[in-house]
Amino acid sequence: MKIKYLKLKNWLYTALAGLLGLNFSGCTKYFESVVEYGCPSADFHVKGIVTDPDGNPIPGIQTGMNGAHRTTDTNGNYDLHVGGFPSMPYTAHVTFTDIDSTVGGSFKNDTIPVTFQRSDLVGGDGHWYEGTATKTLNVTLQREEE
Repeated sequence: MKIKYLKLKNWLYTALAGLLGLNFSGCTKYFESVVEYGCPSADFHVKGIVTDPDGNPIPGIQTGMNGAHRTTDTNGNYDLHVGGFPSMPYTAHVTFTDIDSTVGGSFKNDTIPVTFQRSDLVGGDGHWYEGTATKTLNVTLQREEE
């Protein structure tokens, strides 16, 4: 009798959730730009300086990570940040693309993996917000052969 009651109760909860349009699979997707209510979330930052082989900063390099794009400033600095579900460990692939080869010459594009661990997260609220993880990635781009 108790098993029939539990099966009926679970079926009713599932039917009610379906009627209300609730989706419990949103928390299992990787780093969506919109986190559904009730899913844990975290912020991920990668920042650094892009230089040439001589150590000079390269302005105008497009950097990217999970749909976030920024262009390096006049000092070669960049700061990328994305938010999402903290499925750990997480490896982001940070891209560096020379979109303006007239500034400082022409450079080869590069992609560098950056791995975040749960221990990198700081400042969480102990509930839904897991915190922020920041990594510094200084990159030297190689010149294109002319």
